[in-house]
Amino acid sequence: MKKYFLLAIVLLTALSCEQFKQVAEIVDVAPISANVRISAGSSDDTPLPANYTVRFINYNENFEISRTTDASGNVSADGLIPGVYTVTATGESAGGGFTYYFSGSLTNINILTGGQTFNIEVVSSKAGALILKEIYFNGSTGYYFKDQFYEIYNNSDDVQYADGMGIGNIIPSLASTATYNWEVPDGKPENYIYLASIWQVPGDGNDFPVKPGESIIIAQIAQNHTAIKPTSPVDLSGAEFETFIVNQSVNPDNPNAHNMILAFDKGVFGTQWLVTVFGGAYAIFMPDTEIDPNGWVKPQGKSDQAYPIPIDCVLDAVEIVNNATKINQKRMPTSLDAGATYTGATYNCNSVSRKIRETKEDGRHIYMDTNNSSDDFQLNSVAMVRRNNPGVPSWNTWYKQ
Repeated sequence: MKKYFLLAIVLLTALSCEQFKQVAEIVDVAPISANVRISAGSSDDTPLPANYTVRFINYNENFEISRTTDASGNVSADGLIPGVYTVTATGESAGGGFTYYFSGSLTNINILTGGQTFNIEVVSSKAGALILKEIYFNGSTGYYFKDQFYEIYNNSDDVQYADGMGIGNIIPSLASTATYNWEVPDGKPENYIYLASIWQVPGDGNDFPVKPGESIIIAQIAQNHTAIKPTSPVDLSGAEFETFIVNQSVNPDNPNAHNMILAFDKGVFGTQWLVTVFGGAYAIFMPDTEIDPNGWVKPQGKSDQAYPIPIDCVLDAVEIVNNATKINQKRMPTSLDAGATYTGATYNCNSVSRKIRETKEDGRHIYMDTNNSSDDFQLNSVAMVRRNNPGVPSWNTWYKQ
């Protein structure tokens, strides 16, 4: 017993010495300041914001501050912890009946000494009419993923037509630090996003009107998943569309839901359109030309095949990552999404959806769409079909509320 007691004293003494050594090495970290200068890349007549909101985000230290620029687009922020930052700039203007959103960002920049100045170029985009309102991608308990769905909402004051609209996921499937140097015919790869797959809404141009405040559901499989898998939170039997894979008998075809057209894919699908449960990057768009299944491009030194879609055709895009540590690993330009959203886990029924910006007198919701998913989206503990009771198109006669 005496030997054990002596050994304990020796161990405690050694541990205490090491702790004192660590304490002695602690150095007070003095806060520092940084400056940001905003420049607008647009050369047209788009009205500029009166000022910009600049956010300094240090994900490693879970530290963030926000500042507002002056009328010249300049701002100084003090009280920063030295470290690696993502700095975002957002602004808003209005003119000619449209709302314009400006966004830009710098990622993985070292702010280690005080007084540094950083330049952020912001680009503008019009507020989208059709937007991705809710995305349920990470599946439910029991590794069930066939209940994925995408809700698209008319956030404007005018009737929109979904006919021909495309939806797809951007390469790479997972957020990563990998770089892709795409080879495109016009030599301007920065003008495109690159999709691994494209599904299109059928129709002749006037078949599928979506009124203001209405939404449509695109289901991976349009079935009542609560009956198929009791842990699933969603009944998708009332979905307007489904991504049904033909020539397979594993998953049933809902005779009511309209089948989306598989316009392009890399040949990796089995019996369903499965996008990663760790968070994909999505875009909806109206193509300016017919989708050519052989019109794919490749990046230098890689075997990936992707379809290039001009950024000007994109209606809305959302970057989803696995967790906060991946936010800087962008798959799309910041003009489409300056941030990212995430659930932080998989197979737990979580979803992400847009925050309500305002509610009109008639009860119609207008959702946030600043092209920064870090600000625009919220995390939901349970996915919900038609959250906040949007309207249902009159041509959907099979949906039961």
